[in-house]
Amino acid sequence: MSSTSENYPGQNALISYIAEKNRMTKKSYWGFLNNHRNIIITSIITSSTFSDNWNKLDNLWASRFLHEVPDLKEKVILERIRYTKTLKVFWQEIIKEYKEKKNLTPASNINLTDFCHDILQELDDKSNIHSFYEYDEKEVSDKNIKNPMDLFTINSKLENNQYTSTGEFEKDIRLIFRNCYTYNDIGSEIYTLGEKLELAFNKIWTEKIVFQVKQKKEKLKRIRDSDTDDEIVIKQIRILEQNKDKLVYRQVINDALLIASAYENLVIGNIIPFTELLKTFLSTRSQISLSSADEPVLQAIVENLLPLKYRIPELSLVVDGTKLKGFGRFGYSDILILKGIGNNNISLELKYISLVGLIKIQKNKFNANDLENLDKIIEKEDEKILLKRLYTYWSKEHKETKQTTIEEVLDNGINQLELYMNIISKGKTSDYYSSGIFDKRIKITKSDSPNKLKGFVILVIGFHRVLWRSVEEIMSNYSYEKI
Repeated sequence: MSSTSENYPGQNALISYIAEKNRMTKKSYWGFLNNHRNIIITSIITSSTFSDNWNKLDNLWASRFLHEVPDLKEKVILERIRYTKTLKVFWQEIIKEYKEKKNLTPASNINLTDFCHDILQELDDKSNIHSFYEYDEKEVSDKNIKNPMDLFTINSKLENNQYTSTGEFEKDIRLIFRNCYTYNDIGSEIYTLGEKLELAFNKIWTEKIVFQVKQKKEKLKRIRDSDTDDEIVIKQIRILEQNKDKLVYRQVINDALLIASAYENLVIGNIIPFTELLKTFLSTRSQISLSSADEPVLQAIVENLLPLKYRIPELSLVVDGTKLKGFGRFGYSDILILKGIGNNNISLELKYISLVGLIKIQKNKFNANDLENLDKIIEKEDEKILLKRLYTYWSKEHKETKQTTIEEVLDNGINQLELYMNIISKGKTSDYYSSGIFDKRIKITKSDSPNKLKGFVILVIGFHRVLWRSVEEIMSNYSYEKI
């Protein structure tokens, strides 16, 4: 068993290990691997072929080991069964180190396919996935689905190693939910199944969040502005690792995923998941606070449902520089949402209808129970009837009580939003005498290509009814970035 020339890189090291004195009774496949790690990495680097499949590498070296000592076949078989997990980790580390030494960026995270397959398997075990398994164009011939996606397609992409990151996998999963909410009626059977499936997915995803955060660590480093931010991310990862089994941390992560998903839908123009999330958070508020709820309260809630990095609340605008202060010169866009990874910047106009202003039309004396009962009625009331409801409010401008309808409030919000969007599209203004954005929190630069600006009016009545309207998108020759 001696050799002066190798048939493959590392053969001499293997032969020397087997021939070494006092080894005959202790020879083992794992023992060789564990004591010759550097030799194996070097052999892979100098080899003309490379496989990033740990199973293939393990099979290759096991066969080489048995070629030199065929009488240890049964022992090696038992050894590989006993140390399956250990061998898997060993080869994954070898692959990772090889790629680092070759200065390669991995096309996918280690064990990505297994990671994603595990999620699909858990979804199958815990949810009814049948309706989302395979897209049938004939069954939805009345719906022109722009970007169809189903679990069969996702599984096929996994089998063919088409995913390069967990982010791509997650994007396809969430596309299923997005399509479900976009092309089906709220409350329908398929819509409800989609909500249940998304809830199950979020829970599974939360359980594996530490693994996911580790994968994104390098990406987060690239987009952070300073080394200080990198230290914060590392600290966050460590905190998650230490507390991954605590319910409160799991719940916080789950809430964050819901917010991220709603934001991703919003910046591609789908507001429905965001309004559903808003309803969920509104429903957690005390019924006693129905009497004091107003637009500032709504503003605060909506702000907290958007990523801090991409939201600019109360964006300062010079609406008409020819007018006096207090008479239409300035305005404030409730929330500008920067597109980040999406296709559109979004402008939100928020309106809140107080139940007090509605119930005063019917009675002057009322209590918290009356407001709660009205809230329940409003929640299920036909929208056409709801819009015609009379509403009283205190006018700061006229210093008196005014009466209007919910529909008029909504229409006024639409008109105001369209005006503000046109101002935003003009970019930055340098003084108070023209029109444009006048806000130090936003960096505005001329763009090589037009950027879309979409707008939505969100009108909330009480704590359980949310109406929304979209306005026609406009194009801007500017790009926007939060400072």
